[in-house]
Amino acid sequence: MTSAASPDAANEVAPDQGTPDRSDLMYLDAIDEYKKTDWTAQWIWTEGCSEDSYVAFRKTFSLEKAVESATAYISAVDKYVLWVNGEMVVLDGSVKRGPTPYDSYYDTVEIPNLRQGENVIALLVAFNGRSGDGSIVPIITDEEGDEYPQAGLIFEMEVDGTVIATDQTWKAARHTAYKNRVTAGADYPNYTQSSMLAERNVYFDAREDLGEFYAPDYDDSTWENASLISKAGDLPFGGLYSAMIAPPAFGEIEDFANAADYVGKTLDEDTILVLDLPGNIQFTACFALEAPAGKKVTFYTDTYTDRQGLANFKDTYITAEGERYYENYPWRSGSKLIIEAEAGVTFTRLGYRRSGFNGTWAGSFSSSNDDLDQLWQEALNTITICMRDTYMDCPERERGPYMGDASNEIDAALYSYDQAGLDLTKKAILACVAWTTQSGAIPSRAPSVKPQEIPNQSLIFMTSAYHYWLHSGDTETMTAYCKAFLNYLQLFEMKDGLPVYRDGSWTWDDWGECIDRELLQAGVYYYAMNVTRQLAEELGITEGVEFLTERMDAMKAAYHDAYYTQAGFRSPESSYIDERANAMLALSGLAEERDYELITQVIMSTYEASPFMEKYVLEALCIMGRTDLALQRMLERYDPMLHDEYETLWEQFNDDTGTVNHGWTAAPLYILSKYVAGIRATEAGFECYEIAPSDELDHFSCSVWTPKGELKASLETVDGAHVLTVTAIDAKGTVVIPEQMGSSITVTGGDAAVDGNRVTFSQTGQYVITVQ
Repeated sequence: MTSAASPDAANEVAPDQGTPDRSDLMYLDAIDEYKKTDWTAQWIWTEGCSEDSYVAFRKTFSLEKAVESATAYISAVDKYVLWVNGEMVVLDGSVKRGPTPYDSYYDTVEIPNLRQGENVIALLVAFNGRSGDGSIVPIITDEEGDEYPQAGLIFEMEVDGTVIATDQTWKAARHTAYKNRVTAGADYPNYTQSSMLAERNVYFDAREDLGEFYAPDYDDSTWENASLISKAGDLPFGGLYSAMIAPPAFGEIEDFANAADYVGKTLDEDTILVLDLPGNIQFTACFALEAPAGKKVTFYTDTYTDRQGLANFKDTYITAEGERYYENYPWRSGSKLIIEAEAGVTFTRLGYRRSGFNGTWAGSFSSSNDDLDQLWQEALNTITICMRDTYMDCPERERGPYMGDASNEIDAALYSYDQAGLDLTKKAILACVAWTTQSGAIPSRAPSVKPQEIPNQSLIFMTSAYHYWLHSGDTETMTAYCKAFLNYLQLFEMKDGLPVYRDGSWTWDDWGECIDRELLQAGVYYYAMNVTRQLAEELGITEGVEFLTERMDAMKAAYHDAYYTQAGFRSPESSYIDERANAMLALSGLAEERDYELITQVIMSTYEASPFMEKYVLEALCIMGRTDLALQRMLERYDPMLHDEYETLWEQFNDDTGTVNHGWTAAPLYILSKYVAGIRATEAGFECYEIAPSDELDHFSCSVWTPKGELKASLETVDGAHVLTVTAIDAKGTVVIPEQMGSSITVTGGDAAVDGNRVTFSQTGQYVITVQ
């Protein structure tokens, strides 16, 4: 094996920066298998390091023969774009840091079409230089003991026995067209931006553009040699762990639908251009223009501010003399791009490049009710714009990986995405585990500069983690999570057979009014214990589980006397009958069937839950056998969202607060696929499954991706006969026919057994079940 560096360069080693002290982390071993330790590459940067800056890198190397594909391992602080021989290979690479508060993720990237002879790798790395709600910046200490944020790049690839790895032979240049507050001085626009974001606005002055530095024939002879920052595994970047997901997918540049309204016309006055995107999407803005030097072009999206006025991204481009092309590489989101351009600018092209989470839509739902179909699709659009390198609450204001938002997104993704959705969920679960400190309190955001414990969110995340287990059969991940969660559950104190309300480090229960916080948390706590007990039993975990049965039995014995009133369940300290809290009693299994009528009355007469908790209210109705009321309530509450200008769902049910695309609002997709179509796994990895459709719709068709292939169910009603067609996977399936459909059941298409209203089969194929 040889190195693409010179012999002298190969012997140079980065300064010893030491390794992180991770002694405060309780479950670091849970991610050991994802750690890569055999690096040849070292972390590099330019000689200086400034916040809010961009650095370009190039490496030229030769191969004796062409290679169709090679695997590269890459990490950068904070984000990178990668070109190989002038072709873009990665856009917005590098998962937000990190797998622990001290470590970093690395991407695994397939590099295509390497040539015989000379090849060129080029990267542009964006350094935000600050932490945010969804990431944490590396901090280095200099010789004087001062701390400051440090950027870096590490790249390694073996090609036909040759290792190409970052070292000081790589060429580096600060891309000075990207300005910050210091380099732009008084010209830098002081736009308001949410303090929760690590990402920055872009200010690009084309008069200092490096040009096509990624082109193979670009002359980099005046660039500096890269500086060695640290060895792989050392501070400030820490260990390197697999991202577990592929870098974002991206497409070709497309013209805006109404670009022709503006292209080719020299602006004779300052003008606002409003360009239509194909829905509310993640994208990068691109344009070509001709202009005198020094003209300002400002651009942002229609979701630049949320409904309360909190701003996110507004970017600036300063023209150079003549014709120029520009792509704004940091991703933005919205359904319209708004450009404010000064007089004298002529746009010759206006386009965008769609990008996003690297997964495939693999589920579907359609029915006899157009509103339900629209809700399912808008829920999918919503989680799609709230997924990228993590599950996010929203794509603009925070981009925060809240466990509560993720819980609702995961349940929706399980019914709509392929294996990539499972991979993203695994990453989210393991981040929770690896970020847990010796206190045992599972954080409600990870990664994050503020990984607070929000107890209800940390608790409720277990329910979706369990659903992940049923869909994936991922024993290793769920064993680690179950053990951590068992310890977490024991942090809650009990009094008189009931849990004492736990504040955590951030006391939050739900948005909205009339919250019975004590009763709500009691229900969420019982739900988490119930699911954890099931999971532990299925995983064969017996140590440290005895307290679950003891506490659950105590709560069963105490809840009715403590909380029951004729108007509904309520804690003694509360003035409210809260539908969230009442619903959670039923959903968790704490309430008895005798309580269902009362709980149902509360739910159908109270409308205070935010979309976050609404998911559990709707699911409780389904669990209590009132899917009809779940659909009624869903259509009532979501109706305004079906008639607005967006194809995504809001953060709140009222239209004057929050964002227009919030991940936790994805409940309709989950409810429709799991309870209306009735498709659900009953043993881990879909080894067994059930299809128990409701009888609320005349017809529907629903498909779900599983590790064993596509599982599909469709219902048609013809002349009073109900025909249910199932495309089965290689597993034991059970179809439960609603009694209201009829009692005469015939099956064609394969070996199946009929027992009352249940039909079972265990082979792949299409089964047609006719019920009269």
